[in-house]
Amino acid sequence: MADQAPLFTPTTIDHFSRPRNLGRLDDANGVGRIDDRTTDNLVTIYVKLERGWVVEARFRTFGCSACVAASSIATELARGRSVQDAVMVDASRISVALGGLPTGKQHCAHLVARALGAALAMAHQQTS
Repeated sequence: MADQAPLFTPTTIDHFSRPRNLGRLDDANGVGRIDDRTTDNLVTIYVKLERGWVVEARFRTFGCSACVAASSIATELARGRSVQDAVMVDASRISVALGGLPTGKQHCAHLVARALGAALAMAHQQTS
């Protein structure tokens, strides 16, 4: 029997097992929430902007391991960046940062990217 490639990369497993930036951010000025009932994933991203910079990003995600890992890495990618750079954290960048996601899990990166984009848009409106 031939060896099969693992479903998830070590980076994805690490971010699911030990998620970074997990939890609610009470002083967030932007919140993005995506509730995908077809996949039973609920992604909430919180961001705090100060002077056009993402000074904090956190998440609460309920769903599959790929969505949790994607949320974890997306908040890592957004923190410490200008709003202009943070909005460039799209599904492709999230997937690449995780070392790739299986075809059947690419939607997780898209859900997280949409939630992050919504949070950044709200925060930008609140702080402008």
